[in-house]
Amino acid sequence: MNSETTPLHVLKARLAGTEVRLSDGPLAGAVLAAAAIPGVLPPVRWRGRLLADGGIANNTPVSHAVALGARRIYVLPTQNPGDRGLPRPPRAALAAAVHAITVLTNARLHGDLARYAPSAELIVLPAANPGHIALTDFGHAGQLITQALAATRTALATGTPNPPAAAVTPAGLRPAGPDVETGPQD
Repeated sequence: MNSETTPLHVLKARLAGTEVRLSDGPLAGAVLAAAAIPGVLPPVRWRGRLLADGGIANNTPVSHAVALGARRIYVLPTQNPGDRGLPRPPRAALAAAVHAITVLTNARLHGDLARYAPSAELIVLPAANPGHIALTDFGHAGQLITQALAATRTALATGTPNPPAAAVTPAGLRPAGPDVETGPQD
């Protein structure tokens, strides 16, 4: 999965929850495994192993980028790191379960950002879904992509961190743009 200029590493998970980093082989298989969200799409067989979306084990694999020697890492979170609030409480069991998973993945990301900030320059881009649109609502995909692209372009062009976030940001972690919050540091 290496092009002539930029290597690609895709994180997947075995169904037991262990992380698997795919660094070679057919790109199509890696992409199919990346889309294999449990309960939505079936797992993909890769070299004798059943693999699913790596997000079930490590939603934002900053640790793998650091292990591969990256010195600058652009992080595109789905929600603002440390953001545990919802505009309104979940009403259904599925929505509550999805929210619980979101809280867990955000907590992992928040911890990883603090843990790996001394090892690499971490540039946290504006969240792709700052409005808390349900992860099961695919009707807003185009809107979220357009908004995330515009916010990311603005953040990268200005390089202006959010002052409240900068005050609680660990050394080496640089929020990109004016709309990024990292949340309280515990």
